[in-house]
Amino acid sequence: MIKSVTPKILRFSLLSLAATLTMLVHAEPWTFVVAGDDRTDARHSPDPTGINSVVLKSMLQAVAATKPRFMLFTGDLIIGNNLLVKAKAETQFNNWQSIVKAEAPDLLVLPVRGNHETYGDPDGKLWTNIFKPVLDASHVTWFPGEEGFSFSYSAPDHPEVVVVGLDQYLPAHTHRVNLTQLEQTLQQAQVNKAAHVFVFAHEMAFTCTSHGDDENMAAFPRQRDQFVDLLVSHGCEYFFAGHDHTFDWMLIQHPKWPADRVLNQIVAGTAGAPFYADRTYFGDHHGYLLMRKEHRQNTHGFLQVTIDDSATTNQVRCAFVPLSE
Repeated sequence: MIKSVTPKILRFSLLSLAATLTMLVHAEPWTFVVAGDDRTDARHSPDPTGINSVVLKSMLQAVAATKPRFMLFTGDLIIGNNLLVKAKAETQFNNWQSIVKAEAPDLLVLPVRGNHETYGDPDGKLWTNIFKPVLDASHVTWFPGEEGFSFSYSAPDHPEVVVVGLDQYLPAHTHRVNLTQLEQTLQQAQVNKAAHVFVFAHEMAFTCTSHGDDENMAAFPRQRDQFVDLLVSHGCEYFFAGHDHTFDWMLIQHPKWPADRVLNQIVAGTAGAPFYADRTYFGDHHGYLLMRKEHRQNTHGFLQVTIDDSATTNQVRCAFVPLSE
């Protein structure tokens, strides 16, 4: 009997030890970062790379120093084809990758397209040729039919966190996202018992500074409303975006939601694109209640997100990190 029982006890002990070690690893706080909109300003001394390379290099160096697990990039990597910039979109994409490799060679970057990526590449063929192999190597899970564009990702050592990158520029779905596949992805995250789900795209759900309702997801208000309701109903608390060249942290609520439900829309379009004037929260809000938690004008930087599952409250902490310039 002893010989038959001992292996079971040993296996049980090893499994318990492995589970304990996994919990300890996940209990250690860790970070990822979010940034977007580093394109050059075509109107004032445009950078020939199509990128504000000075600010992007400085930001990548600052990001790398914080040793994040990965970086989400919310689009407008380049200015795209422009009469005032000689380099075409393909060259600009390659310029962007070269800068990232040079300044942050060990940093995993997960990008989505902005509107400027479509200038010179409307069907996204250049984008997928250049960025899909990198994302494939990172083992993202593509949305069916949107390979190269929309995806979900979990770091191998942090399966408790799921990030979902959404493309908003497929020809038949401009200013919109694939709601059907997004819902399936969020449902799968719940089945897998993900503790935290983060969604990111280029355009915001509600304007926060400058782009009007015709230039973001508000252009299709019914689908926009379905989008934010979907996030909240599946426990997603954070939606990251760019598009407006500013930092803005918006708290979104609706009377139809439970009183304690809040969706945080955080825009960090601060990686080098020309700053926009603040017109505040104008537009048709469709009954949603919008409150500004934090806002920074004319400041380059990035968003740092800390995950601390050992905390009893406030397990996700977000902080804007300004660049020293």
